[in-house]
Amino acid sequence: MKTSNYFFCIVCVLFFLGFISCNEEADLVPGISQPEVSTDAPLKSIANLTIETGMTLAQMNAVIAAASSGQTVYVQPGTYTITGKLTMKNGITLRPVSGTPVFDATANTSQLLEMAYTSNISNCEIIGIAFYNIRYKVTDASNVIFNNCTFDYGVRKAGTDKKYLSDAYIHFLRVNQGEIKYCTFSRRVNKSGRGIYNTGSTGIQITNNTFGNGGSTGYFVTAINDNSTDTYISANTIQRNVSWVNAAETDHGIYTHSFYNMQIVGNNISGWPASEVGGSVKARNGDGLTISNNTFNNSGVMLYTYTHDTQEYLMNVLVSGNTINLAGPPANNIYNGIGYWRNTTSGSEYSIRIENNILPNGTIKADFSSLVASDFNANGGGVFNNDKGAMYLKSGINNSGNY
Repeated sequence: MKTSNYFFCIVCVLFFLGFISCNEEADLVPGISQPEVSTDAPLKSIANLTIETGMTLAQMNAVIAAASSGQTVYVQPGTYTITGKLTMKNGITLRPVSGTPVFDATANTSQLLEMAYTSNISNCEIIGIAFYNIRYKVTDASNVIFNNCTFDYGVRKAGTDKKYLSDAYIHFLRVNQGEIKYCTFSRRVNKSGRGIYNTGSTGIQITNNTFGNGGSTGYFVTAINDNSTDTYISANTIQRNVSWVNAAETDHGIYTHSFYNMQIVGNNISGWPASEVGGSVKARNGDGLTISNNTFNNSGVMLYTYTHDTQEYLMNVLVSGNTINLAGPPANNIYNGIGYWRNTTSGSEYSIRIENNILPNGTIKADFSSLVASDFNANGGGVFNNDKGAMYLKSGINNSGNY
């Protein structure tokens, strides 16, 4: 009996193993569909929402596509070759696992590689990534944040000059609320351009960024162009290469026009010449502007009203508490300190107040013939308590305490 039972058990085991073997072979029978395994489908990374070192752009986009609003996509350290648009989805965060990953489009040698987004980048935050020769153009989105990112090695399109506005690393167009903060922007020799261009937007904050080092990374046309509403530009360090003289590619440190309620506060700007193409800040044709507590080196503030804007006025301007360091001696022009001028008799100025600025080698000038002193003085306008080198004001402009 014992021998018979033992033999029976062996037969059962062999039958079971044979059954399993037959089923495994059946899975490989031609004509029966097999599950596809794609090398471009990083399943584990998709599940973990992690872009892994060495991934292609398609693989990176597959990871991002798997994320839902409110989730974070992580990026491992490394350099990633970028040949096209990086997919974004409303409400996601893109940030490193550690270090600073590099998204590199320098193989595109003709110009900046542009990534254009609309609402698909709304409510997104991009943190701590370096972008080489990449330009973000964001249109009609909201709540977009770039935080602690690096923008470098931008290529200038051949045959262009300062009138070419698609040379900015970040271009916000009609964006409603957004931040660009703690980022670093560089422009290199023969590859000049802008840092940020913000137009038609509302409620953008541009704070604590660094533009150039005054030398090898300081070849800026303009650091910040802004033609928007309720923009706050504060605590940025902007250092153009002061020895680089190229009028065709020079267009002011911060340049704003057609603005409403703009604040330029606590920035440090250097390297733009005290000339028509220079100026640390140029502001024209707008309503509501505060320029306060900044340090400007090499050039100062130029205020204008031009004929070719629909807003032929400059209104409610305060220039206060700035330090302007100029080589001197003071010159009788609007470029060497703080100046106001308009090129139209049909335009107007209203309530321009210049007070408590320090520019001992500079000039305060507002004395052109068509200026209306009573409009300049309106609502507290005038020139008060400035430490200046020289002053040229039209008769009737309120002034006192200047020394």
